[in-house]
Amino acid sequence: MTDYFKEALEYKDELIEKRRALHQIPETGLDLPKTKAYVKGELEGLGLEVKEYGTSGLSTLIQGEKGEGRCIMIRADMDALPMNEESGLPFASTGNTAHTCGHDLHSSIALTAAKALLKEKANFKGTVKFMFQPAEEIFAGSKMMIENGVLENPQVDRALALHTALDRETGSICYNEGYFATSSDNFKITIKCKGGHGAYPHTTIDPIHVAVNIYTNFLELIARECPPQETSTLTFGMLSAGSNSNIIPDLAEMQGTLRAYSPEVRNKLKSRMLEIIEGLKISTKAEIDLDFFTGVPSLYSDPEFTREIVGYLKNSDFDGELIPDTKIMASEDMALVAEKVPTAYFSVNCKLPGNNFSHHNPGVNFDENMMPIGLGLMLTAVVNWLNNN
Repeated sequence: MTDYFKEALEYKDELIEKRRALHQIPETGLDLPKTKAYVKGELEGLGLEVKEYGTSGLSTLIQGEKGEGRCIMIRADMDALPMNEESGLPFASTGNTAHTCGHDLHSSIALTAAKALLKEKANFKGTVKFMFQPAEEIFAGSKMMIENGVLENPQVDRALALHTALDRETGSICYNEGYFATSSDNFKITIKCKGGHGAYPHTTIDPIHVAVNIYTNFLELIARECPPQETSTLTFGMLSAGSNSNIIPDLAEMQGTLRAYSPEVRNKLKSRMLEIIEGLKISTKAEIDLDFFTGVPSLYSDPEFTREIVGYLKNSDFDGELIPDTKIMASEDMALVAEKVPTAYFSVNCKLPGNNFSHHNPGVNFDENMMPIGLGLMLTAVVNWLNNN
């Protein structure tokens, strides 16, 4: 077995250079013109043909020279977040968007993997497909690229993805055989009522009273209807109503998120939320609309495929720690790929000492020393799986 983790260290300067270039052009959503141009330019500079999907989705293929075989896909998300950066880094972004989730590191790893695999193509059979996707943060990029055929021509047999992790300092890789990340269902509730004078509540239909009932009933679903052995959360992040102390308003709005690992629990809780709304419409006489406006399923890391990749890692030159049974409450639109193709998902720790911020925080920073580990992971997994399958 080639020492791919040792080989990955030779690309460290290049990994850092690519990451910092991407870090300074953060873009959000589906349309990433600067990021797409950079990634496409890097791939075409290697002599690769790039196929576009939608506005900013990109894919390319590398064919092994040891013979025909199967197809494995590496996914990298490219989008950033709509926030200012306060990291103090000399290459920090200066606008109102920032790479505070580490997607710039993911894309740098995938771009460098393409270069390394081109040099290695005499040593493996089959095909490596790359999926560079926008809009992971809004759960739209994978869906768009799947609908446009990224899993076809050639048909993808297995898929791989990784993510930065901030639980430990650099040197470990985390995985789980089964559900790795929760589903996510973001919802908005609009309550239309009859406002009036605060001194005469009996002449009104109070949307704040309705909102409080919804809040209480929804949270009780987790406490009383979710099986205790199942993990789920329901959080309200926005409640807006009224303008003055003695005016009962006509309107209230609420927004929140529901998360669960089990698809059965997810479906049950969503169904019960709708039932509660229908009951409150009758009991309060309010007009209530519940809209699940974005959602992704829980991310399933196929146990058999994950075990196989972990076996290759254990037999490789990786000298760090492999941490099993890792699950996160965040969500990932790689879950949509995993619904269609057996997928192995990993998180690579990269906490910097002294930087105690989380993902999505304006002050967060990531240890760039994780990138050779991520690259070694991808090379080890791809070459060994293709040659053994």
